[in-house]
Amino acid sequence: MENLLEVDQIHVYYDKIAALKGISLYLQQGEIVAMIGANGAGKTTLINTISGVLHPQKGFVKFKDEIISNLPAWKIARRRVVQIPEGRKVFPRLTVLENIEIGAFPINNKKEVKKEIENMYNLFPVLKERKKQLAGTLSGGEQQMLAIARGLMAKPEILMFDEPSMGLAPILVEKVFQTIQEINKRQGITILLVEQNVKKSLQIAGRAYVMETGSIVLADTTDKLLENELVKKAYLGEH
Repeated sequence: MENLLEVDQIHVYYDKIAALKGISLYLQQGEIVAMIGANGAGKTTLINTISGVLHPQKGFVKFKDEIISNLPAWKIARRRVVQIPEGRKVFPRLTVLENIEIGAFPINNKKEVKKEIENMYNLFPVLKERKKQLAGTLSGGEQQMLAIARGLMAKPEILMFDEPSMGLAPILVEKVFQTIQEINKRQGITILLVEQNVKKSLQIAGRAYVMETGSIVLADTTDKLLENELVKKAYLGEH
């Protein structure tokens, strides 16, 4: 199977400090791939580089055989490579509906936009109830649903989640992971999942990469990583 996305030996620096040191990975169509590692390992930098917020000083990112690492973020989003940022980052002074509509910027057909909004309401009924409410007045869980809906409006082929369960109550964490699986299964969207809840990530993903200080130190199927002594000790609290 051909790779949908390839990251090839990318190096990213903040000033002279190396944030990513020769990272390589790939995503295939329809996969859920997890990226795990401690805070400061470079996971968010990696997602920001794939989505064009940052650009690598060395190496490249390729999507469907096109090098995209030199493109601005909006052009990458138009190619259906979409990020759901850490901390949700909804537009607090816009309504729920306005936030959802912003996600539809790659779609030019108004009928299609309307249909996609209805799809979002079916996926997240609470957003329909709150469509006229200001996004900043939603609960953390509702804001996360809104951020996911906004990302889905662009009809992504790849959806990258950056810490989607952060700061949520346990019952909502469960809902977020169920939603990610549902999006993957029903819509066939390829997912790159950066998440602090390592056990849950490894349970829903097929493969995973482990990052430490800007480098990938392990890559394997999730079944094998769940049994890996280093992973058990460092990330699953098992000794």
